[in-house]
Amino acid sequence: MASGSVIHKKNEYVVGGYTFHSKENAQAAKDELNAIKYVSAKTNGNDPKQVYILYNKLIDRKLFETPLGLAYLKELQQFLYISDMIPNEKIRPIPIKNETHFAIEQKRERIEHRSELHELSIQVARYKNNYMKLLIVNVVLFIAVIIMFLMLRTSSNPNIVNYEVNIQDKYAQWQEQLESQEESIKARQDELNQKK
Repeated sequence: MASGSVIHKKNEYVVGGYTFHSKENAQAAKDELNAIKYVSAKTNGNDPKQVYILYNKLIDRKLFETPLGLAYLKELQQFLYISDMIPNEKIRPIPIKNETHFAIEQKRERIEHRSELHELSIQVARYKNNYMKLLIVNVVLFIAVIIMFLMLRTSSNPNIVNYEVNIQDKYAQWQEQLESQEESIKARQDELNQKK
């Protein structure tokens, strides 16, 4: 256990590794720490029978209320559970005052909220990651569609985009060829007519 001195910080009092927000609670913890040292010195901590007697006396007298004292009672209780000499059914539960119980419940709720926040932050990160992946895929697909339209537009092969233009160009070429052939035929006819 840590020393029995109270370390005072800004609106915080540290006793035995626990932080208290009031001077009264810190003093109560310091008193319990001194009591723990006293009873530990007077009791053989390796003898389950002595530990069992001490444990029951501490519970009957309701000496411990702070987290420090409750942690000490829990250590004694765990030692008794491990021991073969004391049946587990005879080991009494540790009574908790309402204020202490309320504080423990608040701490448990804060821990649960922290774990929920952690899970939510993981989900948010996962969603952001998926969003970025989908955004990249959409941009790549959009660029691919634009490239395909450009290729279709500039291609010489007829397709759905430039089909009408290509057909008009072909008809214009055929018309020019027909007109040039007509002119050459007329020129030959004129030559033949003049020779006659």
